[in-house]
Amino acid sequence: MMDTTEWQDALLYHALWGQAADVLSLVGIDDFDPGQRQDLFQIIERGYLTGELDAAWVKDEAIRIGKPSPNYVAFVMTAGFTGTVSYYSNRLREASIRRYARVALTRGLQHLEGGSDPLEVVSALKDELQALPKASNSEDDCWTIQDIMSLDIQENKFTIPGILQRNERLVLTGSEGGGKSVFIYQLLTGAAYGVDTMTLEKCEPQRVMFIDVENNEFQARANLEKIVPTLTGMAPDVTPNWRSLKRRVVNLLDTKDRADILRRVMHYSPDILYMGTAYKLTDITDETHRAVRAIQSVVDRIRQEIDCTVIVEHHAGHGHMNDRNNMRPEGSSYWLRWPDFGYGMMPLQTPTRMMRLKAWRGDRVMGRTFPVAIKQSGVLPWAPVYQDEWDAVYAHTLD
Repeated sequence: MMDTTEWQDALLYHALWGQAADVLSLVGIDDFDPGQRQDLFQIIERGYLTGELDAAWVKDEAIRIGKPSPNYVAFVMTAGFTGTVSYYSNRLREASIRRYARVALTRGLQHLEGGSDPLEVVSALKDELQALPKASNSEDDCWTIQDIMSLDIQENKFTIPGILQRNERLVLTGSEGGGKSVFIYQLLTGAAYGVDTMTLEKCEPQRVMFIDVENNEFQARANLEKIVPTLTGMAPDVTPNWRSLKRRVVNLLDTKDRADILRRVMHYSPDILYMGTAYKLTDITDETHRAVRAIQSVVDRIRQEIDCTVIVEHHAGHGHMNDRNNMRPEGSSYWLRWPDFGYGMMPLQTPTRMMRLKAWRGDRVMGRTFPVAIKQSGVLPWAPVYQDEWDAVYAHTLD
């Protein structure tokens, strides 16, 4: 084990004699050994923040608190270390990083040997190592204006033209049996065939994956029978990369289930992932915040790893017909802050079937062409109604 006591004492010495700002900007209390060194660091930090820091005040404060010992305080004050703050802080931070990594790796190995799921262990270990403290450099943890302005912006590709790009999240709500599933099957199956089912124009085929815990395989077939024959005729040369996970019982609060879902999704590596209905992705209904966070953390991990578009279907739970609140997701308010886009589908009283598509949260990204409604179509189940048609034909009776 590396002996870091000299570096710690040297930094405390420099902090006592006029360089507290430099020391406190480069190291923290966790870099020091528990006991007298952490005790003295805390006194110095408090004195610096209150403006009372000087040698006499530190001595008196140590006596008042009863720690560290007067002998240790006297030793640090008179040690006369000649190295620079930068040198000592770099050495100490390197040692802290080494210690942090050793603890994280040892814990991961213990969990593996104890029979924990390997993917879950690796996932947790990755999170720990990403939080690993950085080497001390006061300029490395901040952006400058020049840094930001010189970033190379690479616009993500659309996976559903005009609507969603890679790495974006849409939560789509509506009442049960309102047509959400068929609409989603149409959008995503069209993407797999390379057909924009809103405009009926050709586009780049996408890899699509469904984690459909609401519809069994026969219900999925009923949805697809309304869609696939038309798409096959429009794109006869395309073999769609389309997958639907067979398992329909998923609990993302369970460690093994979560690891299994992550493994399967990352193995297939879809461009677009559908998950829903949300309330069936966990096994609890009384702890709604906990359930939502479990879903969101899995989705965000997937996006981090494979940069895919994610659509989550959920039930609406509040308000009155066509009210914005009528389309908000059922349960936890955590849903409201998380997605890039949040839309609700609500039925309208019209001679032919029509659904209003309305935002229940502001879009994080502007310039998208979400339809304002969808209506029953003779080509595919749903056809879009855009703002100009809505204003000309429907708004005066339905808004």
